[in-house]
Amino acid sequence: MSLSSIFTELHRNAARTGQDRAMDLRGGARIAVRVQAGVVTLTISRKEKALGATEIETFKRDCAVPSDAERLQRLRQREGATWHTITWRWREDG
Repeated sequence: MSLSSIFTELHRNAARTGQDRAMDLRGGARIAVRVQAGVVTLTISRKEKALGATEIETFKRDCAVPSDAERLQRLRQREGATWHTITWRWREDG
């Protein structure tokens, strides 16, 4: 399944249920999607290893992240591990 298909499915289910949807991907990355009140929040993360520049650009392209999306990058501690996380947030049209 392609990254764009995974994002589309997670987005559809998050919008339908109002609950966050997430999936672990090959290579160790995790993708999570939230859709609330017309705002999409897309988070990608990886445990213990930073996300690469090419990988980040691939997520932006395949998940159709708008160029004006708000971006937040941070490290999070969870279950004794460091997670490298990038989040984009944008308002959907229509």
